[in-house]
Amino acid sequence: MKKIAIVLLAAFGFLVVRLPADPTSAGARDKRVAEIVKEIAPSLIEIRRDLHAHPELSMAEVRTSALVAAYFQKLGLEVRTGIAGTGVRAILRGAKPGPIVGIRGDMDALPITEQTGLPFASKVTSVLEGRECGVMHACGHDIHTTVLLGAAAVLARLRAQLAGTIVFVAQPAEEAADGARQMLEAGVFKDIRPEAMFAFHVHDMVRAGVITYVPGFATANVDGFRLTIKSEGCHGSAPYLCVDPIMVGAQVVVALQGMIARELNVYDKTVITVGTFHAGSASNIIPQKAVLDATVRTYGEEQRHAVRQKIERVIAGICQAAQASYDLDYGFGTMSLYNDPALMKRILPTVERVLGGKEFLKEDPPEMGGEDFGFFAREIPSVMLLLGVLPKDLDKTSLHSPTFRADEEGIPLGVRVMSSIVLDYLAHPPSKK
Repeated sequence: MKKIAIVLLAAFGFLVVRLPADPTSAGARDKRVAEIVKEIAPSLIEIRRDLHAHPELSMAEVRTSALVAAYFQKLGLEVRTGIAGTGVRAILRGAKPGPIVGIRGDMDALPITEQTGLPFASKVTSVLEGRECGVMHACGHDIHTTVLLGAAAVLARLRAQLAGTIVFVAQPAEEAADGARQMLEAGVFKDIRPEAMFAFHVHDMVRAGVITYVPGFATANVDGFRLTIKSEGCHGSAPYLCVDPIMVGAQVVVALQGMIARELNVYDKTVITVGTFHAGSASNIIPQKAVLDATVRTYGEEQRHAVRQKIERVIAGICQAAQASYDLDYGFGTMSLYNDPALMKRILPTVERVLGGKEFLKEDPPEMGGEDFGFFAREIPSVMLLLGVLPKDLDKTSLHSPTFRADEEGIPLGVRVMSSIVLDYLAHPPSKK
């Protein structure tokens, strides 16, 4: 009897091993995605290098957007161009109805002269504010765009399995901090609106093969002000004859740092940096004005407005005490990026599975830099993940640097992860309450 049981178990095991795999299972999807990515990876690397060699500044991404649109059209997607100037939107409709999700990649480069020595390094120059400068993909947007195209290629191959719709957004002018807002105002989602959006940004401090994430606030509001303190001016030997705008400006700089340290909750992260302070032309003359330019970084709308009120109060009080007149030009810029915690929790198991273990997925603290994906995230639950691209031969590299280099092994991995996030989401959409 024991022998018969063993034979039956062995036979059963034999049958289990040979049962056809469920093509809709996560494992089967991962395998198919990996196969497609392996096939298209060389062409994606070529695209990335072409984009890197031909960077374009914000709102001038003419060549890039044409390349992107042509690629989408070749995949058979519904393509719309010219959104907010050079923005591109493409729609992939699955074989069955289901949720609508979005993927965003940004296209613009920076006014930086490249010094990497790469064979495909940028030799492009441009004129900005009357001076000639180099143009370089020093923030990885060439990789972001390539991952967007790669994900479109993978998902288009799997169209027959898709129960839902994917909207691909190639965005201009992230470096100008305004492209996402302009695309929204131009109606990029007027006729089709995703219920969730996803994006990558390269991580210059993490090796390829690792992805990091930040739940909740990930980047800051990027605001700022220009303060002009006025004076009649007088001789430096008789400072009592006029207001000294330099002294008043110095008091403002110090007082603002004291305000942060003593008036704000330490958990409400805030940075105020006065980056320029221009005044005077001679050592023995008190000038007629001092001009201060500052950046202000906060998280969330409540903190953003509260800090502005405090800054205005501090400046008004110091200037009034010194009997100085002033002009304050305060502006709100890019809004803070908020990664939806529920959506983040939903996709992290997919990311971990594709990466091959928890050791390749790490949580990062929030940063005070800016990212205009925050405009999309304000209207649609969104998540931006950070894709490791630190080259193996470097101990460090730095975004926005003329020597920034990226490990291209991050590209096929990013395509696999992004494709699987979308496939898992469409296969198991969140329940509607």
